[in-house]
Amino acid sequence: MSTEQTEPAPERALITSRREYVDAVTRVLGLARHEIRIFDPDLADIGLNNEEATRLLHQFFVRSRTQRLFIAVHDTGFVAKRAPHLMRLLGTFSGNMLIHKTQGDAARVQDCFALADEEHFVRRKVAQQARGAVYMNDPKEARGMRERFDEIWESSYLAVSASTVGL
Repeated sequence: MSTEQTEPAPERALITSRREYVDAVTRVLGLARHEIRIFDPDLADIGLNNEEATRLLHQFFVRSRTQRLFIAVHDTGFVAKRAPHLMRLLGTFSGNMLIHKTQGDAARVQDCFALADEEHFVRRKVAQQARGAVYMNDPKEARGMRERFDEIWESSYLAVSASTVGL
């Protein structure tokens, strides 16, 4: 009997509706073990403020003090004004969660994605369109998304904090 563990085979699926995208983001959140990176125009349509996503993120954070969530957005209005569950998480886990606003070239980026542990991600090439894809157990493809996120992150700045007042 072999004690070797085989890596799960990569899975890919097309997404054809916004509901499928939200469901895929929720699935990616549930699979995250150490780190989540999200890029979206404003987070308004990806379900991060719903009860299921809030529960999954809370569970993610309480597993370890080293858990990290990095979010980059073009517009912080939704997060700061209409996402109370997400802001509550930010208040509770402010040392583990950063929300940045894009600037420069990154402010013109049109896709959106959520990436967990450089293994699983969901992406729409154009945020305003419903079509996209979800990749599970695919470190090779996920590595490219991590590099993409890092480029966006480098052209962004901290824009929402737990002590944001008056927004």
